[in-house]
Parts: sequence; structure tokens; C-alpha cells
Amino acid sequence: MILFPMFSLKKILILFSVVSLLTFVDIGKSFASEDESYAIDGVLINGTDNVQLANHLVILHVSVNEEIFEYSSTSDMNGIFQFDNINHPSNSIIGLSSIYEGVLYGIDLGLISEIKDEIILNVYKSSSDSETISISTSTIMFTSVDRSENTVWVLELAKINNDSNITYKPDPEKPMSILRFGLPENFVDLLIDSDLIGVEFVTIDKGFGILGNIYPGEHQLLFTYGINYFETALNFTRKTQFELNNLRIISENSIDLYLNDFDYSSEITNVNDIQYNLIEVNDIPKNKTISINLKNLPKPSLFDRTGNFIKDLNTGWLLLSVFMVISLSMLAKIYYSK
Repeated sequence: MILFPMFSLKKILILFSVVSLLTFVDIGKSFASEDESYAIDGVLINGTDNVQLANHLVILHVSVNEEIFEYSSTSDMNGIFQFDNINHPSNSIIGLSSIYEGVLYGIDLGLISEIKDEIILNVYKSSSDSETISISTSTIMFTSVDRSENTVWVLELAKINNDSNITYKPDPEKPMSILRFGLPENFVDLLIDSDLIGVEFVTIDKGFGILGNIYPGEHQLLFTYGINYFETALNFTRKTQFELNNLRIISENSIDLYLNDFDYSSEITNVNDIQYNLIEVNDIPKNKTISINLKNLPKPSLFDRTGNFIKDLNTGWLLLSVFMVISLSMLAKIYYSK
């Protein structure tokens, strides 16, 4: 039998009071950590002229458990904006935004509790002049050929460069001023991703366009699609809208590929332990036609054709075909039984 030391009633009450006090102190601390007060300071810069932007609206966005809170501040004569007494949990995610000359600018800042230094938010003047826009690198990768589907699968990465301190803003009166990317005929299953802010992608004749502004700096555009082919050869043609500094065409060894009207040498490169052919061409001017020919593409086998035919049949046609076969079989049986 284990004996515990006895406590007097007075000692027990004192101990209970101390424990209660410590408990309430800890509870107070936990509540305080749930809703702390922060001050966010920064400066708004006109990046085109490299000067502070005075008397301009800045919005602070605070994300807390999928709920968004917004606060506004106006920059002073030195371009400084301040948000005081922002009461939110330490794990809140914040960002800043401002609209200048009709263009939205923003910056993600991460956790509110980790903001230590003064924040700089850059905005720029805008122009519809596209002379400063170029494609620094365009990579076209023919990843595979699906013989059963008569489809060549392609992945493209384009690096869009605005080599200026002015935002490119397409002229709304000139629809052809938007950035456009041509695609081959019979393309399917187009998927697009980009780090461009606030843009939309729209389908246009033989490709897609980018509705939105191109900020100073380099931006990435990634898209994938398939090309349906009906012969053993396929021609892939595209005209450059802007100057293209570097073109890279990558294809599997099994794909017989040629690039027309360019001087180039092909070399072997390894991607994930798979050998690919690499063609590289530099300094392509705008409005230049790029023509890629794929030859000796595989034809689907009889089994592939049969499978595709059955897959393409919708339920109505399939039921009708079955009904006709059964009906003809019954008529034939009746006819020959006489």
C-alpha cells in the first residue's frame, strides 16, 4: 500500500489558489496570442520615375481562416503608408495592392507575424506600345505520340519579357494588341498556367490570347495540348508576334522532326534518363514564320481503330446498332424457318 503525505486544509486552499492563478495567466496568454495587434508600414514607389507616390490609396488584405479583411491607407507626401492597430492572429496571411493608371499592382507578404522590414510597393506608368515586349525563351517539347489516339502531345514554356519600367497595357480599341500564341490545327485539351497577375486566357482563331497587362520584368507561361493527326506527316506552323531571343525544340528520338528555313544543328540531351533531340535557334525577328515538320508518325493498328470507333459511339447509336442486329437476326431466322 502506497501512502501519500497529508495536507492541511489551509495548505490545500493555498495550493488551489496558486494553480488557479497560473491557469488563468496561461489562459490569458493564449487568448492574447489569438488576437494580437500589428502595425504595417511601407512606401509606395512610382517605379517608372523612381519617386515616391504621394496621396495614393493602398489596400491591406488580411486572410484569416479563408475570410478576407481589408483596410485602407493613403500615402503621405513621402509616399509612406501606415496601418496601425491591425488586430488579427499571428498566422494571418497578408498582402498589399494599389491601382495606378487603371492597372492593379500587388504583393504577397506572407504571415503578418513575420513582417520585420519596411515594405516597398512598386507601381508603374502604363503604355500600349509593345516595342519593349519580347519572348526571351520559347521551349516547345514534343513529349510523346499516342498511336491509338493519333495524337502528338506537346508542352510549351514561354518566358515573356518586358524590358522596360513601363507596364504594357493593350489598347482596348485594338483587339490584336493582346499577346497571342498560335497553335496548330486540330489541337485538343489545352491547359494554361502563368505567373502573370490578374490575366485571363481567351480562345482566338488558331490559338489563344492573354487579356491583361504585362508588368516590367520576366514572366512565365506554361501550356500543354495535343495535336490530332490523320496522316504520317504533320506540319506545325507559327508566326512570331514579338522578337524571340531563343527557341528550343525538344523531341523524343522516336519522333522524326525537321525545322524549315533555319540553320541549326541537332544534339542529344537527357531529361529524366530519357534521350531527346534538341534543336536551338537564336535571335528570331518578329513576324517570322516558324515551320516544324513531323514525319513518319505511327498509324493506329486495326485494334486501335476498332477501340476508337467503339469509344466514339454514343449510347443511342450503340443501342440502335444492337437493335438492328437482333432484328435482322430474327427476320433471317423466320425467313429460313419457312
